[in-house]
This record gives sequence, structure tokens and C-alpha cells, in this order.
Amino acid sequence: MGHEEELTPDQIDPKISALHGALRRTWCDFCATSSIHGLKYTRDKDTNRVVHFVWILISIVMFICAIVMTQTFYADYRSSPTRMNVENDHAPVSRLYFPPITICPEVLFNMDKSKAYIESLKLPKNVQTSDVLQTLHIFSGFMLDDERFSSAEVELMESVLQINNLTLIQFVDQLRWDCHEILHRCRYHGDIMNCTRLFQLSKTFFGHCCSFNLRQDGLNFTAQAAAGGLDNGLSLILRYKDENYDALKSYSHGFKLLIQETDAFPSAHADCKFLGLNTESFATLRVVETFCSDAVKALPIAQRNCIFRHEFQLRYFSNYVYPNCELNCRANNMDKLCGCHTYFFEFNRTKERVCTFRDIPCLVDNFPEIITRRKKTQCPCPLTCEHFDYDVQISNFDLKLNMPVMDPF
Repeated sequence: MGHEEELTPDQIDPKISALHGALRRTWCDFCATSSIHGLKYTRDKDTNRVVHFVWILISIVMFICAIVMTQTFYADYRSSPTRMNVENDHAPVSRLYFPPITICPEVLFNMDKSKAYIESLKLPKNVQTSDVLQTLHIFSGFMLDDERFSSAEVELMESVLQINNLTLIQFVDQLRWDCHEILHRCRYHGDIMNCTRLFQLSKTFFGHCCSFNLRQDGLNFTAQAAAGGLDNGLSLILRYKDENYDALKSYSHGFKLLIQETDAFPSAHADCKFLGLNTESFATLRVVETFCSDAVKALPIAQRNCIFRHEFQLRYFSNYVYPNCELNCRANNMDKLCGCHTYFFEFNRTKERVCTFRDIPCLVDNFPEIITRRKKTQCPCPLTCEHFDYDVQISNFDLKLNMPVMDPF
């Protein structure tokens, strides 16, 4: 309820209106009783006008700072209106897919098989099988820029394809490793089984490899579920079925172990570990799953600052994950700079031609641009809102072949 206020004669100023006087008295009362620091000194009767002015100036500056900070916090919220919470540190792994396992040989080709195949081909005049075998190292030019190759080496390999009316993919298919040539024995969930039941030949940035539980065009996705414990894991015995192993003088003797998301193309973006020959290796995985609430899914892309897989289409890959976007950018750069893409990116999704040996100098010379080392060739690759991250720890020991064990594996 309102009430009448009786004013003293000194509170009445006939020069101003009643409304003006009421507002002034209300402001003075507010400054005298407010908890906002400094306001009461702007109307303090015991100080002079200079002090009043200084405190008014300080108060105005502080109000401006408060407004700026509020706008900054709001803009920060609008740019990223989501937050991360740890829902569970001990979620059951049985609801997850078994992480895709890819085994890649350090040597691109089976030299025994390569020698037998090249001996069956027509070769250019004065060219021996050994000459072609020694030139197979040219294939590294499709992947790296560590080495430059002479025009003689390029024309030698190109002439082999032309004389025998072969495409590069047909040629590679006769030289590459098959999975049974590097996987000697496999055990999964405690059962010893033929490795071809688990592993399939896959395309990777390192050439042809063997993958388990990988979702890739051309492969039969097995959708194997994960399970905890050593007995429910995957055990492999790896060896090269090749008497002429390392004729190409690889940098190391052994295999690459790649672990990445189910839909990711195996590449350097995967968690990559090296498995040496004559060693016993144990890999322990810790999986972190990131997923979104319905409230986050309802936000526009500009606010959540991430995407779901159906919201971004790639040219060379059917499934969007961040590593695939980076590799899609590489393949696009290859096409722009050299007019082709390498044989391990061939999924029949585009009409671009597959690079041949004559394209290797272009690929090597433009390697920094192709792999997006330079900003002008980088592509926009938004992060995915939902994804899996794998932390892989490897323990290696010397393999003791004569150690007595009860394990039939």
C-alpha cells in the first residue's frame, strides 16, 4: 500500500517539479542504503562535490565493466552452450563394438609372390625380373616424400604395365600380402580359429592391410561386441610367409598395429603401435565414449560447434568421422594438383582416375600441399559430437619359444 510522505521545508524546492523532486529523493535514499559499494559516497553530505564527482566516475566505469563482462559471458555461452560431464567411469564394455584392429606389414609386398608374378610377365627389352623387384620401392612415392625417383625408374614400371595391358590396381593385387600370409594363428573370446574368419583385406594409407571389425566399403562388417578381460580378447601370432622378406630394405622389421574408430579409414590418425619380430606384445585399451543429450542434439550446428555424422557428406568416404575428413581433403588435393588419387583411396565413389607411376613425381613434389601442411590447402573438418577415443598401452617382451606353457595357442 502507498502512504503519504510529509516533507520538511528544506526538502521542498519550488524551482523543480514534484516528480523531479520525488526522483531525486528516491535516488538519494537508494544511494544511502544500497549495498553497491561506492554509490553512497556519490551523495554523501559530509564530502564536497569533487569527491562526489570522483565516486560518480568510478561507479560509471564499474557499471560499464559489468556490462562488458556480461556481454562477454553471454557471447561465450552462445558460441559453446554445452558442457562435458562424466556420466560413468565404469560403463560395461559389452555394449561397445570390439575396437577395429588393423595389422599392416612393414614391407608392402610379398617378395616371393612378387618374384613369381613378375617372372610370368612380359618385360621390356634388356630388363630382368631382378630389375623390376629392385624398383618396387617406388611405391613409397604414393604415400611419402622421403625419396625422389628417377625418370628411368618411373618409365620402367610404367612400361611393365603397358606391355602387359595392366592397370596399377591389377598389378598391386598380384604383389600385395594376403591375410593368411601374415596371420599365422588367431584366438578370439578364448576360441582358436582360422584367421580368415576374423580378418579381411582392407585398404589403408599404408597400402593393403588386414583388419578385424572394421566398417569399410567392400568389407563385411562383423559387428563383434567387446568384452573385458584377457581371456575375452584377441590373440594373434604374426609372421611373414616369405623367404625373401625385406628385400626392399624397410626401415624396421615387424608390423604396424592400428586401432581407430569403427568407421575410420586406417591411417596415421589411428593409434599406431609397432610390433617387432620375435617379441610378445600385450595391448591394453581404455575406451572413452563421448555422446550427446537430446538438448544438445536440438541445438543448431553453429551453437554446438560440432556435427553428427549425417550432417556432413564426404566425397571419397561414406561415413563421416574426423580422420576421414582429413583424408578426404588429401584425396581432393591429389585430384586438384595431380589429377588423380592413389590406389588405396579407390572405392568407386568418384570418376577420377587412379594415379600411375608417372604421377609419382607430382605426388612427391606436392606432398606438403596434399597432406595439408600449408594453410591454403587445408579443408574445414568439423569435430564430431559423438565419438570414441582409444588409449592404447603396449608392453613388449622377448619371445621365449622354448618356454613350457599349458596354453594350446
